[in-house]
Amino acid sequence: LDEIDLAPGVPWTITEALGDELTEPHLSGASYGGARAGVVSYHGHGGRKDEAKIDAERFFRAVDRAVLEHHSRPSGLPLMVAALSENHHLFLQISHNPFVMADGPLINPDAIPIEELREAAWAVVEPQYQARLAARAEEFALAQSRGLGSSDLQEVAEAAAAGRVATVLLESGRQIPGHIDGSTGRIEAADLNHPEVDDLLDDLAELVEKMGGEVLVVPPERMPGETGLAATYRY
Repeated sequence: LDEIDLAPGVPWTITEALGDELTEPHLSGASYGGARAGVVSYHGHGGRKDEAKIDAERFFRAVDRAVLEHHSRPSGLPLMVAALSENHHLFLQISHNPFVMADGPLINPDAIPIEELREAAWAVVEPQYQARLAARAEEFALAQSRGLGSSDLQEVAEAAAAGRVATVLLESGRQIPGHIDGSTGRIEAADLNHPEVDDLLDDLAELVEKMGGEVLVVPPERMPGETGLAATYRY
């Protein structure tokens, strides 16, 4: 888990997002996180609590719009929200970001080390990841039995160049020296010790993704077969 820099225009704090529009009850009675936390609290009574919650909603909408525009749409990656329970629920209610995941760690991410945050995030993702791996492995076995799957590197490289690969499973940590010609799928062998040599599996992953296919990195113990790859074809 690596921290990234937010794009300009993505607010870090509720004050930065709302500025002079921040309500007086919020300023005097409720609190928000540290200089970069943006952790909103809207505890209180009556009107003060209502005003603080309105501010929180406006802040979350500003963050949601900015993250969608500057990060989610350009990357296409899933977005997991780590926040205290009340903030997590409210953010998901107002979010219009189709990349936001429904589940996330119900914690203040600024209150724990990044390694603990990584572990908390993985605890949410792992069951989904394992289920996805199992499903893709079953799909590969069925496809292979029907002639629509292969674990032969040359066959898969040619299929990838033709845009036929729907999904490819690649063994984590496996390296095969060489280069794939993206236009033909032809493999050029090489010495992995050479400082400028490519890794065939990296080339394959890039080619499959370029053609709109799915790439999954699989732990060695979960990998079908012994070649380091397993591809399911579209046709």
